[in-house]
Amino acid sequence: MLSKMNLPNKLTMLRIILVPIFILVLCIPKEFFEFLKIEVAYDYMGYVALGIFAIAAFTDFLDGRISRSKGIVTKFGKIMDPLADKLLVSAGFIMLTGLGIVPAFITAIIVFRDFFVNALRMFGSDNQKDVSAGLSGKIKTLFQMLSIVFALLSYSMMPTMGIGSFMTTSLDMSIFELIINVAMSVTLIFALIATIWSFVDYFLRFKEDIDVEN
Repeated sequence: MLSKMNLPNKLTMLRIILVPIFILVLCIPKEFFEFLKIEVAYDYMGYVALGIFAIAAFTDFLDGRISRSKGIVTKFGKIMDPLADKLLVSAGFIMLTGLGIVPAFITAIIVFRDFFVNALRMFGSDNQKDVSAGLSGKIKTLFQMLSIVFALLSYSMMPTMGIGSFMTTSLDMSIFELIINVAMSVTLIFALIATIWSFVDYFLRFKEDIDVEN
């Protein structure tokens, strides 16, 4: 199957493959490293997860750039590229919520939006509408990925510091740590706003395609 894909679609598949690897890295318990007598490695797993996420996010930028420059547009890409983004972003927010960095309500809104919009896309696809990502969806994805990058970096440096920690514990942070925590908090707020905007935008875009009779 991969041999028949163009380069943008291969990059999309790579992004999907990296998602479970990203999850696994953040799920490895400290006891595993203690058993192997390499406890120090546990302190760097956040950075490893950040690197994997950054590579996956870069493939999103790269496959879009290649598709636009070469005029490569396929039905597979229209469906799988947004799905790959959703898998990556959902995995990032769910893991960060489990680590106590991102509030659960933000993750719940993001995951709810993605499931609902995916259903709207299916209705639109049945009516031969263009289901590729719109401007609101692209801006939403940008802020979500930026917020995850900053959150993973914040977690790697300060495992117990979540959103808004700079307002109460700034004296315990270095200048760089303070900047990262502020950046994480701000991008998370913008990601939440963009997610709600995107939800409304897609609903208005596909509401006429919702079939409640069949």
